[in-house]
Amino acid sequence: MTMLLNKIKNLILPTHPDPAQSLRVAEARLVIGLFLALAVFVSIGVRVVELADDGASARLASKGITEKTKRGRILDREGRLLAGNLPITLLHADPSEIMNLNDTIAKLAPLLKHHDKESLQKLLTKKTRYVELNSQLPPKLHSKILHLGIPGVYFSNGAVRIYPRDNAAAHILGHVDVDNNGIAGIEKSMNATLTSGVDVTLSVDLGLQAVVRHEIQKQISSFEAIGGAGVLLDIKSGEILAMVSLPDFNPNKFSLVNDDVRFNRAAKGLYEMGSTFKVLNTAIALETGAATTSQRFEVSKPLRVSRFTITDYHPRKKPLNVPEILVYSSNIGSALMAESIGAQTQRAYMEKLGLLSRLELEIPETSRPLSPKRWHRTTTVTVSYGHGISVSPAHLASAIAAASGTGQWIQPTLLKRHISDTPLRLRVFSSETARAVRSMMRLVVSHDDGTGNFAEARGYMVGGKTGTSEKIQAGSYNKKANIATFVATFPVHDPRYVLVVLVDEPKGQKHSYGYATAGWVAAPAIRRIIQQIAPILGVFPVDETSPSIRQSLLLDFTIGDKEATLVSY
Repeated sequence: MTMLLNKIKNLILPTHPDPAQSLRVAEARLVIGLFLALAVFVSIGVRVVELADDGASARLASKGITEKTKRGRILDREGRLLAGNLPITLLHADPSEIMNLNDTIAKLAPLLKHHDKESLQKLLTKKTRYVELNSQLPPKLHSKILHLGIPGVYFSNGAVRIYPRDNAAAHILGHVDVDNNGIAGIEKSMNATLTSGVDVTLSVDLGLQAVVRHEIQKQISSFEAIGGAGVLLDIKSGEILAMVSLPDFNPNKFSLVNDDVRFNRAAKGLYEMGSTFKVLNTAIALETGAATTSQRFEVSKPLRVSRFTITDYHPRKKPLNVPEILVYSSNIGSALMAESIGAQTQRAYMEKLGLLSRLELEIPETSRPLSPKRWHRTTTVTVSYGHGISVSPAHLASAIAAASGTGQWIQPTLLKRHISDTPLRLRVFSSETARAVRSMMRLVVSHDDGTGNFAEARGYMVGGKTGTSEKIQAGSYNKKANIATFVATFPVHDPRYVLVVLVDEPKGQKHSYGYATAGWVAAPAIRRIIQQIAPILGVFPVDETSPSIRQSLLLDFTIGDKEATLVSY
């Protein structure tokens, strides 16, 4: 029994422990302990990260913020940036994780200029997992708040939409809302494309846009007008190379802009375009056989139609042929030609030219033209000289492109077209009709008696037509408020571009001898614009008397007592 007790005692308390063995046991125990401790800490760390990620996801999801593809850029036709994205840092908080509310407010309030202690108190006590404290946190402020190490305060990456060209093409570009969704212009109409990260390239050329804007603004200022618009259209492709509406705005400050400034006069504004419609009336008359270039119409007496009396600004005492009607801008002659055309035929051509429907441009800010539901005799004669129907400058440009260009109406666009694109093309006029029309338009500018002399840009073969009309107000006309419009085709011997300039409510000035008509107001802008943009477009001055130029146009016109020439020195 004693021996058994001794053995048990020796097992529990060995009399002579082995030092080496004890050391090995201790080391083994220490290593195992370290591994166990490390495993515990790793498990805790992984769980913390998981919880943090879950919390962040919950916070972001509660606001609807997810990882999005960066919004596509908007570029001009040469690849120059018009709208892009600027990376920013968002500052937000999870109120449920704020450990010391008063301390958090005391630290953040001096740093956030859009918040005070009271507003932070309201935000950080909300029953939500996400509150935004700053949507565009500057780098220095980001660093300061980061070093405060406030629990429940977080940062996330974002982007703000920027427009580096300020006012350039503002009405075309439009804007986005706080969630980066388009709310106007291309930003709205192409929102699906842009939000998928795809860039959008416009047909607009930034350089051409700048010239058109500058020269129209110059006329607005010179004639104390309330606004203006301009459209430059490529006849062969239907691309709009410039579209200006003034006054304009800086899209970076969209929220500060009033509705009048946001209004797109070039695409949404509807105006009676006055005598510019005589170009279309002439083209329709020639195309339908209602008139020939040598046919004469009696214009010496006013024309009575229903309760209206049609007169000419400069009455002529002898019959006028068709070219003279356009060059002298005879309302009576145009009305008589329209009666020969007929109401239904005239309306059908208006429809073919897109003048009775909304233009399918790639922006939402367009309007359906205003025209009578019933096309009576009065409508027929007044439409012939641009009254009784209201269209936008963009409408006018596309219609004149058909009448004075290739004879085809081409669906206009604000997006850059490629060779493989097949836009809608509708044959409206023959090439011979279009040739005759642009030859007459040339005389409007070059002939001594033409109404568009101030649009002459020597060597660039400008053809055009003036249009001055009184503004409509409450069902009548305001005799003190005009719309001054000029539409030009250049070069007329090889038609490539149409340019429309409109000035809204110009006032007569001393330098214009009190006149505020299109010939004084809009025509000079046409000349200056063409002189500047023609070289950019690859259009260079020509010898207007050369045989090749003369052969490309019709010369057998008689204006007054002399045979017409296409150039006036």
